[in-house]
Amino acid sequence: MKSRCICPSCKAVLEFDRAKYSTVKCPKCTQQANVNDFTEVPMADIPCPYCKVTLRVTKTASEKGMTCPKCKHTITPRKKIEVEHTAMPIRSQSSNQLYRPGKLELIEGEAHWLSQENTTIVLVRGDNMLGRKSPSSTINIQIPTSDSHMSRSHAKIEVKMIEDSTFVHYLSDAGSANGTYHNDECLESDDIIKLALGDKIRMGQTVLKFVE
Repeated sequence: MKSRCICPSCKAVLEFDRAKYSTVKCPKCTQQANVNDFTEVPMADIPCPYCKVTLRVTKTASEKGMTCPKCKHTITPRKKIEVEHTAMPIRSQSSNQLYRPGKLELIEGEAHWLSQENTTIVLVRGDNMLGRKSPSSTINIQIPTSDSHMSRSHAKIEVKMIEDSTFVHYLSDAGSANGTYHNDECLESDDIIKLALGDKIRMGQTVLKFVE
């Protein structure tokens, strides 16, 4: 098996099978030395956090960062990946691929939050049950609205992570009285719709847009 080794004279990195040779001549400085004088470069197996391929690289490269030869993303050192994860671009080169759950943005409706600065719902991994806010409601996303056409348990958005570490979002009606509309089409009771960025969801007289 070939190893990457450092020339004791000029410090060039050479690649050869240490088991096959007793002496090695460096092609850069032409110096010949015993194979034991060549220091082996320590290697490390680094999983690419984007495409998940395992890369065998030098420890120096893993500590400084590198570019994945498969997906071309820049791989930062392990500690920096953990710190910078929340700042990672949530859309890949292919549109509609999200690296964290999406959001719902209020664009129309009688919601009390219209007077507030933040009119966005942040979705979470798993089931997101949406409906009108009520003291007796137990759903996890209660919308502060006076929209009487919205049920207390109106719609569900299920957020799943798939194999490439992106998230997909599935919309369905939760047995509402007035129906859930996806881009102006009313969902049947057994419909499950995969959301795309920019899709509009209407519950009663309230309209939300699916955004990144």
